[in-house]
Amino acid sequence: MRMLWRRPNNMRNLTFGLIVLGCVLMSSWAVADVALFKGQPVSVAGITIGGWGSGSAVEASERVYEGTRSVKVTTQGLYQGGRIDYRNPVEIIEPDVDETSYVHIALVFPSLIRQGSPTFVTPGFGAKSVPDEPTPVASVSPYYYEEEIPTRPKSNLLRIVLESADGKAVDAMAPVPFDPDDDGWYKISIPFKALGLLGQSSFKVSRVLIFTDVPDTFYVGLITTVKDTSPIVVQPGDEQVVAVGDTVTFQAEAYGGGTPLRYSWNFAERSGDDGEDAVGRIVSHVFKKGGDYNVKLTVYDIWGIKKPATAIHRVIVND
Repeated sequence: MRMLWRRPNNMRNLTFGLIVLGCVLMSSWAVADVALFKGQPVSVAGITIGGWGSGSAVEASERVYEGTRSVKVTTQGLYQGGRIDYRNPVEIIEPDVDETSYVHIALVFPSLIRQGSPTFVTPGFGAKSVPDEPTPVASVSPYYYEEEIPTRPKSNLLRIVLESADGKAVDAMAPVPFDPDDDGWYKISIPFKALGLLGQSSFKVSRVLIFTDVPDTFYVGLITTVKDTSPIVVQPGDEQVVAVGDTVTFQAEAYGGGTPLRYSWNFAERSGDDGEDAVGRIVSHVFKKGGDYNVKLTVYDIWGIKKPATAIHRVIVND
C-alpha cells in the first residue's frame, strides 16, 4: 500500500462519525409527480435533444436509471450544455404546489476526481481548495492512504433552466451532492421556490437546459417533480477520548431526503462561544487543551425550507 501523504510519527488521525438520518431511495422520502424524463427512448417520449452553445446532449443506453435510456450531456460551463425540447409542453404546476415541491434530477458521472488535496475552510457549501486545485464541497483530512481517498464529481454546481410554452424562463443552481446514493446516482432536488415557480398558476415546460460550473460529461436518468416533506434528523456520535494534539476527523453521513445540506461545526473551545468553527461534511480539528468538549453539529437545508437539526458529540481530551 503506497501512502500518498506521509504522516508525522507523533500524530494520530482519529475519525469519528455523526449520522444524519434520512432515506436513501427517492421512493421512501418523496412522491413523484410530473415526469419530464424517465428513461424512455427519445422517439417514444415526444422529445428532441441536442446541444446548447458548444455543449451537447445525445441519447444513451450504457447508463440507465430507469427505463432503457438516458441523456448523455457534455457541458462547457454554466451557459453551454444540453437541452431537451418537448413537442407537447408539460404542465408542472399542480393544485398542491407549495414549498415542499421540487424538480428532482438523477445524474451519474462516469469520471470522478479525488478529494485528497489539503483544504482550508470558508463559509458556503463546503471548503475552498488550495490555489490551482479543484474546489471540493467539504474539507477533508490530508491523512489518507491513497486507496482510501474519497472521490467526487468534477462539477460542483448544476444549473437548470426551464422554459415555458408562453416564453417564460426560470433557472436555479444547486450544489452537486458530496456522495451518490447507494445506487450510484447523484440526486439533486431544486425547490420550486428557488425557481420562482410558487404563486404561478401555470408553467408548461417546453424546454429544459442543463449545465455545470466546469466542463464535464454526465448522464441524466430522471427529471421529475416531487413532494419532499422529510425532515433532517441528526443522531449524536459516541463519546470519544483523545489526546491533546491528535488530529480528529469528524464525518457526518447525510441524506435528508433530496435536500442539499450544509454542515456547521462548533468545537466549543471557548466558553459561551456558539459560533461556526468549520463547514463541511468531513472536517478535521486539533484540540490544543485538555478538557471535556461538546462538539456541536448543525445541519441546514441550503434552501432554508426545512428546519435545521443539531447533535452534540462529547469529546474528552486528555493532556
